[in-house]
Amino acid sequence: MTRSAQETTIETCESEHLQHDARVHSSLQRQLTPQLLIHRILPQRAIRMIGPWCFLDHFGPVAPVDYRKFDIPPHPHIGLQTITWLFSGQLLHQDSLGYEQPLRSGQLNLMTAGRGISHAEVADHNPDQPLHGLQLWCALPPEHEQTEPRFDHYQQVPKFSIGDCTATLIIGSYAANDRRWTSPALSFSPALALMLSTPRVTAIEVHLDRDFEYGIYVVRGQIELLDKTVRAHQLISLGSSRRHLVIEVSADTEILVVGGEAFEQPVKMWWNFVSASQQRVEQAQSDWDAGHERFGQVSHYTSKKAT
Repeated sequence: MTRSAQETTIETCESEHLQHDARVHSSLQRQLTPQLLIHRILPQRAIRMIGPWCFLDHFGPVAPVDYRKFDIPPHPHIGLQTITWLFSGQLLHQDSLGYEQPLRSGQLNLMTAGRGISHAEVADHNPDQPLHGLQLWCALPPEHEQTEPRFDHYQQVPKFSIGDCTATLIIGSYAANDRRWTSPALSFSPALALMLSTPRVTAIEVHLDRDFEYGIYVVRGQIELLDKTVRAHQLISLGSSRRHLVIEVSADTEILVVGGEAFEQPVKMWWNFVSASQQRVEQAQSDWDAGHERFGQVSHYTSKKAT
């Protein structure tokens, strides 16, 4: 997806390398389209980045009748990977590489922008379920910022149990009790995105990498950990240097655990462009405004707003 056209101030996103205490942050509401209200978790003033994760939006649920004309027109990206994950509904990804890929619940769309790509996202066919999902941006490390753009679709990712919770491993690896699960999703730096859900009240122990920074976002329900209560649409940032975590989970709860190694230097974010170099994001804006070939054309795109 895209940030609002008004969000064109250069932001500096950096990890809190020395943070060890837990902090709870409420999401910010943004109106992406007339029908689509999103909860912006990253970045915000109080927390800019967790490991390589520099952006996290939670969108929906939106009733099918309200998103049949859902239409995010072609827009550019550089220096990041976009990860789109749906709980329900259906979207169609179209990009300047020629890909046209439907997305359903339980599947993963992953776009690597690298040196430059453009894409659009629209409602696919005639939706019969509410649109509800997440989009994350993972900043590419400086040595991979100029990689060739690509798009990958994964029909499934690993699922397993952590206590009474169902775990879905979107990005990275998770190890516990002499078992290791690894997502097939392409990654350029050590990172984790793990969904946990349960219908019942329970307590679980989650194993962590002490070199990772972590955050937990509550999609629905409620959790308690480290003497703090975290409710729906809130994130608890955990810093690093933790090996495990005990989480008390309320009934009908779903959470996203994100983590990764902190970048040694901040990244700059300007609209949809991410880079360690401010000059590179400014050049990307100039190139997009000039119709530069680096972003290509989304030839399959036809506006739903006109139909």
